[in-house]
Amino acid sequence: MHSMQIKNVNRVPILSEVSMLEELKAFTAVVDRTSLTKAADALALTQSAVSRRVQQLEAMLGATLLDRASRPPTATAVGRRVYQSASALLRDLDRLMSIPRDDGEPTGTLRLGLPQVVADVALFDVAMGLKAAFPALDLRCRTDWSTGLQQQLASGELDAAAVMLPSGSAQPAGTSGNFIATLDVLVVQSRHAPIATKPVTIAELAEQQWILNPLGCGYRAALQRAMEGAGKQVRLGIDMHGTETQLRLVAAGLGLGLAPTRLLARSRFLKDLRPVEVADFALKIDLWLLRAPALGNLCRAMEVLGQVLVRTFEIGQPSQGGHDGRAARPRAAGKTTRAKGKLG
Repeated sequence: MHSMQIKNVNRVPILSEVSMLEELKAFTAVVDRTSLTKAADALALTQSAVSRRVQQLEAMLGATLLDRASRPPTATAVGRRVYQSASALLRDLDRLMSIPRDDGEPTGTLRLGLPQVVADVALFDVAMGLKAAFPALDLRCRTDWSTGLQQQLASGELDAAAVMLPSGSAQPAGTSGNFIATLDVLVVQSRHAPIATKPVTIAELAEQQWILNPLGCGYRAALQRAMEGAGKQVRLGIDMHGTETQLRLVAAGLGLGLAPTRLLARSRFLKDLRPVEVADFALKIDLWLLRAPALGNLCRAMEVLGQVLVRTFEIGQPSQGGHDGRAARPRAAGKTTRAKGKLG
């Protein structure tokens, strides 16, 4: 058999992309192990097969990659550069091949959507939990109302979204996901300047100012429907995002607010707040984690994400980034109006 001439590139058959990958694997194995014998053992090949593949790669690139005069053989200057690029390429290939596998190590980017109130409570725990479990996974998070998040999930803009729905609602048609928790949303007031010290009706709160999320929020819409059902209107005092700032303003006596019990449990203003017992208004919401189809190696990340959300929204369980405590739960009396429509 004639030996292959390295410098005569025109005499070498064009190698397929798959074949070139095998040559690159052989070359990087030799450099990693500084031994043809050890490289052959690692690749389950003969030593001559490894040597032949390295020679084929050199012929294709038109350069000598190994200094065979040294013992053990070492990479030449250009060989070292080829080795660095080849190692990165092979690592990327391994990640590429793992993407479609449900049991693969999560890599790349997880695009997550959260309602602002859920982000206020859970985003710290979500980020810490995912990065601890999968350091190579990047997280991109956006906030929106639940209806907007469902649309972005359906259009492929998101990989996963936590959405809030009226309690007892079925999972949105055409989606896959998991139920996380049912949350009570309380009417809250300042403990130091209380508006109601005994159970009241929703109509009796019509003259009070409210500190609420902007239009589009399900809490606000549910409150408005309840007020209209009693022949009244919501008197809006402050319209703003950010539940924790809203609670601070409520604690200062500037009006009434709405907040989930889990958020109250971790709020630093908990001691300055107290619930208002409303006999004919109760707001409960279900939190769901929805996912896009065919997530491949993001499946394990979704499992961890779901576990973090379940832990975070268990009342009395401290958030890693917040304060713990229990929000007082009002006793419902008489007939109540359950919120309908989309929330969050």
